[in-house]
Amino acid sequence: MRRLQYLLWLTIVVILMGLMACGPRETELPFETIEQYHRSEGYDSPEPCLVLITSQQEIDRLESLVSRGALEQLAELDFQQYFAIAVFRGVRPTSGYDIIIERIARRGDKIVVYAQFWEPRLDQVILPEVTSPYHLIKVRRGDGVSQETELVFQSQIVTSTPPSR
Repeated sequence: MRRLQYLLWLTIVVILMGLMACGPRETELPFETIEQYHRSEGYDSPEPCLVLITSQQEIDRLESLVSRGALEQLAELDFQQYFAIAVFRGVRPTSGYDIIIERIARRGDKIVVYAQFWEPRLDQVILPEVTSPYHLIKVRRGDGVSQETELVFQSQIVTSTPPSR
């Protein structure tokens, strides 16, 4: 009886190890912040949004969404070596909200953006102004850039860009 239990546990462990080995692996991608800001104008949806910028021609997608300084830095970015990702928290009714990109990973042919959404703290001074927090980063290119990108918050996919066709 004991031997049967041992074999059963051993089988379960081997199956679990096999399943973990077959799952998609992630490769961490280092990144640098271009700008992290809380605008009172710009992105005006209450939902989070992710924008992938892979060329000079795509910078204008961020024209009214980020600061002039950030646009100037993007204009100087070598898109042969880097791509940029902007993550918008969504419009919030007061100050005190934030979005922080924690890490970027490549999972198969997708780029996965892991972020934290911060809420105002109880001890924090809150201003009654509408804000739209965002985090803009640059990522060194590896072996190609996937057009499919996911924003993950607390292990849940919040939004994603569609794959290119």
